Amino acid sequence: MAASEDELAKKQVQEAVWQWTGRIVVLAVVFGFGVFSGWYLWARGLQGAPALRAKVVEMDAQLLDFKNRRVDVEGQLVVIKGRLDQCQTDLAKARSAPGATPSVP
Repeated sequence: MAASEDELAKKQVQEAVWQWTGRIVVLAVVFGFGVFSGWYLWARGLQGAPALRAKVVEMDAQLLDFKNRRVDVEGQLVVIKGRLDQCQTDLAKARSAPGATPSVP
């Protein structure tokens, strides 16, 4: 009787071990497929690394163009502010000059 109980317990333990081994194998296969599919889609796919490398070059060129435009606009702003200040000082001199009457259009 004790031998059959030992055999039954041993058989239950083996079944539990095989059941958990199967679960772990299925989980490893699913995880491995997920990693592989992620690598294939994002590292080698149409929108993956090769496409992104070309896009980075294009975006770097756009960024450089925008920076150059900003520098040009800032330079134009400095020139325009200088001309405005010069016009205001000329107008103030003209108004304060004796005998000068400013003409209003």
